[in-house]
Amino acid sequence: MENTKNLHLSDLQNGETGIILKVFGYGAFRKRITEMGFVKGKIVRVIKNAPLQDPVEYKIMGYNVSLRRSEAALIEVISVNETHKAEHPVFEGTLTEDRLKTTVGEKGNLINIALVGNPNCGKTTLFNYASGSHEKVGNYGGVTVDAKEATIKQNDYTLKIVDLPGTYSITEYTPEELFVRTHISENMPDVVINVIDASNLERNLFLTTQLIDMNIKVVIALNMFDELEQQGKKLNYTELGKMMGIPVVPTIAVRGKGLTELIHKTIEVYEDKDPTVRHIHINYGNAIEDSIGLIQKEIRKNIDIANRFSTRYLAIKLLENDKTTLKLLRGCVNFEAISQRSQTEIRKLEKEYGEKSETIITDAKYGFIAGALRETYTEQTLKKDTKNRNIDHFLTHKIWGFPIFIFFMWLMFQTTFTIGSFPMNWIDAGVGLLGNFISNSMPDGSLRDLIVGSSFSPIY
Repeated sequence: MENTKNLHLSDLQNGETGIILKVFGYGAFRKRITEMGFVKGKIVRVIKNAPLQDPVEYKIMGYNVSLRRSEAALIEVISVNETHKAEHPVFEGTLTEDRLKTTVGEKGNLINIALVGNPNCGKTTLFNYASGSHEKVGNYGGVTVDAKEATIKQNDYTLKIVDLPGTYSITEYTPEELFVRTHISENMPDVVINVIDASNLERNLFLTTQLIDMNIKVVIALNMFDELEQQGKKLNYTELGKMMGIPVVPTIAVRGKGLTELIHKTIEVYEDKDPTVRHIHINYGNAIEDSIGLIQKEIRKNIDIANRFSTRYLAIKLLENDKTTLKLLRGCVNFEAISQRSQTEIRKLEKEYGEKSETIITDAKYGFIAGALRETYTEQTLKKDTKNRNIDHFLTHKIWGFPIFIFFMWLMFQTTFTIGSFPMNWIDAGVGLLGNFISNSMPDGSLRDLIVGSSFSPIY
């Protein structure tokens, strides 16, 4: 089985047969294509290509259907010809259905997983523990400069895990951000594990909101969960997961706790068996939502783009003035209309809010995060914090602060000279005794004079 090639349906030539492994894509395309019978395990045969190579006619489940080549490229298959060669190089008969099902079962049980998270969230530690690797771990940003891969077995599944560079977001400001974003968009991992530092939820969840916009399958690894509990804080992570449509699994990566549960949850999400998983739209407010909808309307006129990417995600990136997204859409037939509509909506929002458009979107995301945490997160250290604030208020009072400061300065000097006089007297007596001892025990000479003279010299 190691030599069997994974292809896309668009790679098959006239007369070739393939077995469907996975269907990628978004929205209406994915729904339509699965309803037509393009689901895992089905056998599909290429009938013929059109003179201009598009569309392509296929036979599946006893009827013929035509797909655009760009649509066929979103369907992953295994070639029956390659299966035949790999398993039976001298076999000249036909492959049985049972043999094909076995092949599909082995190849289709590969789950591609991407690990994403903020720097120092414990992502690489989790990767090392889960995979048995020993990658470099350091307390500074950018420790993961390349994607690292590992393969593990769990039940009947093979999990290929890719540890992506640590990043605070997936915008376009750093190479790490673009790398992570490109990997998710182009490689289309089956599940993304978003590793979050439980002690810094608000900052870490910003990346999560961007993953929500991308409309992909996500599982949250709530790492360093013990630190959150030690601080007396409580998080109803089950309810938080329901609000975001993403299951949350608490983990302690440095001790390997929760990793088995995380892997099981990832498999459940891949199999569409977790009831928590649902695609939500973060509500950015009426004005922003109207702008998103208008830009989406223009993007959806390009079927190839709409099949490959979440149009809502692209619309949001355009509102953020994202140059990489503009570059992606440059080949669209209505690119000028998309660009003009984006700029119009940006100007409208900036005029209404009085801020840059990317700041408006960022503020809206943090507003969603604050609301979600307000419902699920509580701090038990309120009394201690209140006590500390009261002391600070008294010590820094605009009137009483000055005499309090003078009092503490006087107390410091009195303590220094009063208490310090005791060891000073002890040292002085000790030096005198040492000088007398040397004077009585050493013969006359320059060395004795030097030591005794130094011992009795007053120190100012």
